[in-house]
Amino acid sequence: MPAALALASILAACGDAAPPSGRSAAGSPRPEPEAAPERVVALAPNLTEIVFALGLGDLVVGVSDYASWPPEVRELPRLGGLVDPNLEGLLALDPDLVLLLPSQDEVARRLSQVGIETRVVGIETVDDLETAVVAVAEALGDPEAGRELAAELSRELAPRPVAGAPRTAVVLDRISGRIDGVLVAGPGTYFHDLLTRLGAENVFADAPLRYPQVGMEEVLARAPGAILEVRLEPPSDELRRRLLADWRRFPTLPAAARGHVFVLGDSALVLGPRLPRLYRRLEEVLRTAAAGAEAT
Repeated sequence: MPAALALASILAACGDAAPPSGRSAAGSPRPEPEAAPERVVALAPNLTEIVFALGLGDLVVGVSDYASWPPEVRELPRLGGLVDPNLEGLLALDPDLVLLLPSQDEVARRLSQVGIETRVVGIETVDDLETAVVAVAEALGDPEAGRELAAELSRELAPRPVAGAPRTAVVLDRISGRIDGVLVAGPGTYFHDLLTRLGAENVFADAPLRYPQVGMEEVLARAPGAILEVRLEPPSDELRRRLLADWRRFPTLPAAARGHVFVLGDSALVLGPRLPRLYRRLEEVLRTAAAGAEAT
């Protein structure tokens, strides 16, 4: 999956677009359908993952090109990107419900014109995830499954501050081989939410955008004690060594000086039911960084 396309999927999943007229975002009042859908298309990776986490994956007949979890979705028909899906291929699957993000309002409008029922589910923050799980479950006719999964997520994502957690930067993209054109997680992102729940300060908490692009001068000025790099490659020891070598060109940067550059895999790019796994990984690396800072 090209990095630019993966990052576009992040921003689309966190968009502010309002749902089209006649449809409702997660948590909005909506009449119950006359019958539970039997053929569902989920046109965003996190929505696909929610359906499967609810135990309703057998209803899914088509997914977006970016869906990769659980493994069985790789056998399902691929229907293109978030904003330019293959509508002809979608219609051929004869779905009775299509799940969409708010940023896909134009897709919802076009599907409505041909009589395809849609459900728009907004997911921007960690709290939104629980609401979205309930909304999807209700749309699929199994509200109890939604309540159970939401309760489980609430327990697993409960705040648990890490003593001595360092000030942290989350890097989502940068020019390969050098520190430039750095895309970071700012306020209002789920990365920011998770860091806050772990008692860590997001050094870009005051940025004017959710995902601002900054220069190295700005990173140096904010002096993070830990850097979390989200990468599409598997998070191997070799990758971490290579990334750390890039940052060590700036020895005044606390994270670089202490070797506190950590790699997160591509699952971190999906705000979905696997979020507790990311949360546990963040807790682990923050504890490692806190212990390392104390020892120096």
